[in-house]
Amino acid sequence: MKKLRYFLLVLVLIPCALLFTGCFNDSAYVTNIEKTQTLENSDIYTVTYSDGSTSNFTVENGEDGADAEKVSIEEIFNYLIELDPDLYTNNEAGFKEFLQDYLTIEIEDNNEKTAINKALLSAVSIYSEFPTYGSGISVGAGAGIIYKMNDDYSYIITNYHVVYYNNTTSTNKIARNIYAYLYGSDCDITGTGNSQYVASVEFGGDAIKCNYIGGSMTYDIAILRVNTNDLLSVNENTRAVDIASGYEVGDTAIAIGNPEGDGVSVTKGIISVDSESLVMEGADESTIINFRVMRIDTAVNGGNSGGGLFNDKGELIGIVNAKLVYASDGSPIDNMSYALPYNNVTRVADNIIDSFETTNETNIKVKKLVLGVSVDCLNRQNIYNPTTGESTIYDEAVIVAVNSNSIASSNNLQEGETFVGITINGERQDFIRYYDLENALLTIREGDNVQLHLETENFVEVTADLGIITADMLQAVV
Repeated sequence: MKKLRYFLLVLVLIPCALLFTGCFNDSAYVTNIEKTQTLENSDIYTVTYSDGSTSNFTVENGEDGADAEKVSIEEIFNYLIELDPDLYTNNEAGFKEFLQDYLTIEIEDNNEKTAINKALLSAVSIYSEFPTYGSGISVGAGAGIIYKMNDDYSYIITNYHVVYYNNTTSTNKIARNIYAYLYGSDCDITGTGNSQYVASVEFGGDAIKCNYIGGSMTYDIAILRVNTNDLLSVNENTRAVDIASGYEVGDTAIAIGNPEGDGVSVTKGIISVDSESLVMEGADESTIINFRVMRIDTAVNGGNSGGGLFNDKGELIGIVNAKLVYASDGSPIDNMSYALPYNNVTRVADNIIDSFETTNETNIKVKKLVLGVSVDCLNRQNIYNPTTGESTIYDEAVIVAVNSNSIASSNNLQEGETFVGITINGERQDFIRYYDLENALLTIREGDNVQLHLETENFVEVTADLGIITADMLQAVV
């Protein structure tokens, strides 16, 4: 069975807490409620407010002498209503509002296990069948995540190199058969032949047939579509992955993948570098591609390509796609693995899915607005906030060359100008990172109204109005 080189996947999650806080409009709000005194026939509870003031309420013991130790949340709610009837309407809706505003819940046990198990419900192992010269078959192993689900169909994200093989006889080099297995399902794959090329192979057990709809070698992302009923018939709790809102160096990095094609497994580490360039061969084993990646120290191994990378809440932060095995001098390297960041992955995935749902064609390519400029990442700086203890990196996308007969040249973009934002259909997005420009260009569709915002070398903001985007302005990305 063919193992995919240099690509992997891992999964781990750490304890989390759910905190609800709030206030009574502009007045002081509750910060703490605790039992502060026990008398012969009653217990006294003290309520502390955000302005430092306190109030007390008493719970009387009943005949069994234990009632005061079992004060209910309803009693606390009613006590607050007595203090100020205008805080909440004393009914079911008001009580729910009170719970949302003031109840603090800390889950201390098995948080890591809970997060991992949630992520596992959107994880799949993937097997790709490639016909080869002669009568042989090569089978590649990888992983993926369930990205979107609707009543009829669901979409899976994996790496392009998981479903592409340069030595296959298939016309477009894409696997002729692709199957996915959910975590915990019956994975029964049988075949004859040696470890890489076999005479025949059968995917049995709970194999789910996948259809390739599109992908990009440049971004190393492929999109598969499956029948939603096929997923739910294997596990009714199967779910689409939750997407993170961000990540930082030091955050937990949990990988779930299919190492060596032996089934789903989980590993944990941290994010070592939030964003860097990784130059390596693409899936065709000849094209040199510059990937934007995050670096992690999470353990990954061959066959884990395409698997999800998750934070400590079980939210997707990336797709694992590579690892560094040896240094230039041949010495081994440990704990240097890479993942494609979620904010780039999801934009590529949406680009392909939108095109597919618009045209209903297959073998979709990414369609992107290509400006015709060369851009460098310059002026990087790390700003530390001593109040929050967090650091934020800022860098700039600066034009270093403008191609003739391009969108950039026709809109008078100049060398030395810095991209500071973009407006799409009236909604402006400001850039704080070099890669924000690339991510934004992936979201542009035919018919969108687009303006680019740049800053000159004299720190004057200028706007290039591209107007309505036409089909010929969008180029297919291999």
